[in-house]
Amino acid sequence: MKSFRLSFMLGLIAAFLLIAGIKPMTAHAAYNVSFANFWIGKVTPGSGHIGVDIWWNNGSGDYLPCQNSHDAFYDACALSNAAQSSYYKVMNYTPTTSDFPYGVFIDNQDPDVCTSSSWCGDPGGGDTINHGWARIINSGSLEIYPHIAGSYNPSANTVGGVRLVDGFFNFANGGRYSDNIGDIALPQIGEANVGKLNGFVTSGGSSVANNRVLFEAFQEQSTRSSSTGYPLTGFTTVRNNSDGYYSTGAVPSGTYKIYITDTQSGHKIILNDIGVNSQYERLDFRIDQNCFGYPGPNCQDPAP
Repeated sequence: MKSFRLSFMLGLIAAFLLIAGIKPMTAHAAYNVSFANFWIGKVTPGSGHIGVDIWWNNGSGDYLPCQNSHDAFYDACALSNAAQSSYYKVMNYTPTTSDFPYGVFIDNQDPDVCTSSSWCGDPGGGDTINHGWARIINSGSLEIYPHIAGSYNPSANTVGGVRLVDGFFNFANGGRYSDNIGDIALPQIGEANVGKLNGFVTSGGSSVANNRVLFEAFQEQSTRSSSTGYPLTGFTTVRNNSDGYYSTGAVPSGTYKIYITDTQSGHKIILNDIGVNSQYERLDFRIDQNCFGYPGPNCQDPAP
């Protein structure tokens, strides 16, 4: 009888939530943990930063709270005051040290860092936000941006970035851990199985203005791994220079999905299965044409 009454009461609560327009949180499990942790070691060579993303399934797909400025806890995301889409955290490393000596932590609470922008939920910041994300996330990603002269500029760098994705299904020390990812050696120009894609961007026969076109490339299948054998995929984001020239910089050899955006018009296309297998790959683009002048069949224009 107790189980019947309990089921009945839960049904009433669920019905109330639906009538009130509130979705009950049944799309993902909650774990009684104090933290989640990306178990990674050193990143080499050089210096750089790491963008940390987190998500869970909300019943209709992956939900990334730090890419939604309307999220109730968006103010806890690292770059929330600068833009309406953010990483959860941004970590840093140098040749001698890092701010993740015990891995990258996802917490259940973080400081309110959204202090002055119009979308801030509580302008002024300074409070602690108890969001509970370590308990409910399914997965996360690390996107590694190597620096040259203190900033990210893959066109000028001989070292390229990588991306990795993992869940948190290993329980210890009151928390949840990813797999043992180990040390991460970034791709470098001159290494075997490292490529580079470059070219020129024009409109009406003339070079486009500096920084007008954004290239975001993601490797489709891993061809590189960490010290423990964990798969790493190539990743780069770059804009053209004042001559209309762009370069992905060093990326692991393989095929890539490339998002190309004319930031002036907002026109965006997607290229699929683009092979980058040597350090001399070239594709030129004409943004005044369909598919930005790309001649192959693997183009989505406009991007969905």
